[in-house]
Amino acid sequence: MKTNTEILENHQAKITVTVDDKTFEDAKRQSARQLSKKYKIAGFRPGKAPYAVVVKHLGEGAVLEQAINHLVDDIYPKAIEESEISPYGPGSLEDMPTMEPPTFNFIVPMAPEVDLSDYKSLRIDFEQKEVTEDDINKVLDNLRDSQAKIDNVERPVEEGDMVYILLSGERKGEDDPEKKTLLEERRFPVIIEKEDGDNESEYPFPGFSRKLLGKSVGDKKTIQHTFSDDYEFEDLRGVTGVYKVKIEEVKGRSLPELTDEFAKSVGEYETVEELKEEVLQTLTEQNKNDSQDEYDTKIVDELVKNSSFKYPPQMLDDEIDDFIHDLEHQLSHQGITIDIYLQSRSIEMEELREEVKENAESRMKRGLILMEVANEENVTIPTEEINERIQQTLNEVAQYYSDEEAKRLGTGENLNSLRSRIATDEIISRTFKLLRDISMGKVKETEDEAEETSEVEAAQAKPNEVEEEVLETDEEPDVAKSPKDTQEAEEEKVETESTQDE
Repeated sequence: MKTNTEILENHQAKITVTVDDKTFEDAKRQSARQLSKKYKIAGFRPGKAPYAVVVKHLGEGAVLEQAINHLVDDIYPKAIEESEISPYGPGSLEDMPTMEPPTFNFIVPMAPEVDLSDYKSLRIDFEQKEVTEDDINKVLDNLRDSQAKIDNVERPVEEGDMVYILLSGERKGEDDPEKKTLLEERRFPVIIEKEDGDNESEYPFPGFSRKLLGKSVGDKKTIQHTFSDDYEFEDLRGVTGVYKVKIEEVKGRSLPELTDEFAKSVGEYETVEELKEEVLQTLTEQNKNDSQDEYDTKIVDELVKNSSFKYPPQMLDDEIDDFIHDLEHQLSHQGITIDIYLQSRSIEMEELREEVKENAESRMKRGLILMEVANEENVTIPTEEINERIQQTLNEVAQYYSDEEAKRLGTGENLNSLRSRIATDEIISRTFKLLRDISMGKVKETEDEAEETSEVEAAQAKPNEVEEEVLETDEEPDVAKSPKDTQEAEEEKVETESTQDE
């Protein structure tokens, strides 16, 4: 068997394998025996029909196909070993350019490679978000909103009202009936947001609710809105929507006063001050986590920008598959299937895959960066810690599953999957912690302190070196004595001195 490896531009390897005629003939005859066991051939026991009879009875094509499959299973692992490449995943047989001699072309995706930038010199300022009085008041207002009293009113729409409307929408300038409709007419409630409120998540577009101010029951209005070129939904970017609105009901909302009684009604608080203190602590912790997440994002984005990547197309396809799977999971919580989601947006699955490709690729590169740093720094987790985390997780899920289901989650492939996920999550968490310390300059400080300690230790070692130099003389070195020996020596010294005095 001879192999030749060619590295392709898309980070795949083309491995050409040539086998000798004898090996191919042996494979054909072995395949004929296997086929004669599977198919009954008159006059012969299973597996005993001669090669020529099998070919005549089943056809040469069937024997060749079986022989090729057998050879592929046999030579592919050997070809990978001889090529000395690291595969990302299983390869595929591209073609057989010739049968004389039998030649196989395999296309093999190669493991990703990351040329990591100098992450150890990375420095980024960390900014901690502070909790403001406005932040606390927004939370308190939301709590008051949750207990608002709603009553029908006979007046024009005002800020804070809940308005029930009939709404429909179309794309301006679109003639295709399937693409023209943005929203089929339906009834839904709208809360009129404050002018300085966060209206970015408003439906059908940011700032929509305030377009209804001053309208009364029975009024109709046509509203036109052009979505920005960087709008979160790609299929709406740059689109001008024409929305028709009819006011059906206007309900006024009166909020409860911020009193101690209100504080007691929303939790175990005796006073408004206790409630505010709890809100402050919660927001402080939330801001800490948000600031850390934003900081981590900056770090990885900087490393991605300054690093280079090589990966096969199959890896990106797999990441897109995971992205779509995550979307399906999110939609399932809303009772929506992926098919309904595609229909609602009038797009096909391939269009959705193309739409999420950029984000999937970004997520993939971020993961590659983190794992590369983890490898560089040899970030590992003790087996005992993983086992503890697994047991903790199983104990938590056991509360929501039957004994049989919980047992199934803790065995076989489910257990292996859980172990892998926990290990990966923990490695990523520790790698983020390391990168955070590096970017804040903490690791450098630790290294400097270590150098200073080494210098101090070296200085402390010098007296010992002097003592050793003193010992390296022609004088007879002292021999360590026991306390008794020392006492006898002192007594002898005293007697000698007394004799000299006399």
